[in-house]
Amino acid sequence: MTESATTVATAGSTGRAAKREQTLHDIVAAARRLALEHGIDGFTMDDLAREAGVSRRTLFNYVPGKDDAVIGPPPVIRPEILAVFVAGGPHGSLVDDLAEVVVQVLHERPESPAEVGLGRAAMQANPRLIHHALDRMQELVESCLGFVEQREGTAYDRQRFDVALTLVVACLHVAMDRFLTGEHGTDLAPVFLTTLGTARDLLA
Repeated sequence: MTESATTVATAGSTGRAAKREQTLHDIVAAARRLALEHGIDGFTMDDLAREAGVSRRTLFNYVPGKDDAVIGPPPVIRPEILAVFVAGGPHGSLVDDLAEVVVQVLHERPESPAEVGLGRAAMQANPRLIHHALDRMQELVESCLGFVEQREGTAYDRQRFDVALTLVVACLHVAMDRFLTGEHGTDLAPVFLTTLGTARDLLA
């Protein structure tokens, strides 16, 4: 394949990925609006498909049901990011390296303060979604334990990991509260890192 042909193929793949992300974004936004306006049981998947401007078949290719549509897709952690983490990087600190994974996830599917606020409001109005999100978070944590064990080796300590993760997640929640004010730009990641820095200073 020539260089120009490779460039075209890469551009095409990038374009398809961008379109898929936009469709997913539209579905999540539509689901959150409907959940906030009608309650999670007050609309159907057909209603969601119409609101998002996609076919029912397309909708089910993206989300399995209404709860997952409102919460949004599971985090995307790219293999190369995991490889760096397992190798002990990029900073050599468990807390900082977990934070780096969070930053990469935030950058994979960025949301504005208004979008984050809509998601939070929809979940607060429909408490079962909070339980579903917590269950999914626990599943994600359990699925990642193997990577942490590989990284830590004989020094692996589940309590140490739990404390590190709890600190990172707590800082993310505090950062999100600040982000929702709309006074800290449109990128949650720097707000999160600043909050983590404050926690580090307090614990020093």
